[in-house]
Amino acid sequence: GSVGYRRLHRLCEAGYRHRMIRPTSHIGRGGGRYPDEFMLTVKGGDALQEAFDIADDTLTTFRVRPRSSFTTNHSAEIGAVYAALRTKIESMDGLSMQDWQSDHITARSYDQVIVARHGTEGSMERVQLPIVPDGTFTLLHPKGQVRVFVEVDRGTRRVETWRDKIYAYKTYVGSPELKARYGVDTFILLSIAPTKIQRRRLMNATAAVLGEASNRYLFCLQESVHPLRIGGEWLKISGVSRTRMPIGLKGSPIEKVTASTVEHVFLQ
Repeated sequence: GSVGYRRLHRLCEAGYRHRMIRPTSHIGRGGGRYPDEFMLTVKGGDALQEAFDIADDTLTTFRVRPRSSFTTNHSAEIGAVYAALRTKIESMDGLSMQDWQSDHITARSYDQVIVARHGTEGSMERVQLPIVPDGTFTLLHPKGQVRVFVEVDRGTRRVETWRDKIYAYKTYVGSPELKARYGVDTFILLSIAPTKIQRRRLMNATAAVLGEASNRYLFCLQESVHPLRIGGEWLKISGVSRTRMPIGLKGSPIEKVTASTVEHVFLQ
């Protein structure tokens, strides 16, 4: 409410927080401007640590400097996913979220895995790929816990780069690197896409890498990022079909991979 905004304004004036004015949105018919984003400055982080005896590695602070609108918007979208998930999880008996890490943290230290993938000429090649999720956390439940990774897609990436990301995640399952960093052997990957068309592209690219149905990779739309919707509006890959298609009259055939999908509830 208005009281909260006045407090934010005073914190910004005192240098404890910084207000980032975000650019005009051209999404949808109404247009308008993206909501402003507030970040914790180094001064604000120091004050919090001194007042509440908070450990150094539990706060993420920012030096005030110009940032690209793309980076700012992506950070805000990741934050919205975190807020929706946390609110939903905390509303459920027996569930809790622990050890949330955003992209500011995961980008500082991450694993790399050696991946065997199909090259541009169709032959197999071995490449090193990073595991840098937009967010990650531990979901605690009555029967144990599960590591969750989050990827927020903005619809601007090439499908080939998403395919590489899935190759890396597939290799990460059961790897010594995953065990050493997170203490687990497996995980769930939540992917958020801006449109149905982009979600379909991501799911088909994922199916091309996996080659089979999977409960590990879940997909939803940006419009579902809300505490009342983010628990149940997911799709998972239920099957994979492959079709050989020609390229023109004289071209060699290519393989089209299509994912069959079913609805999935992640948080009941």
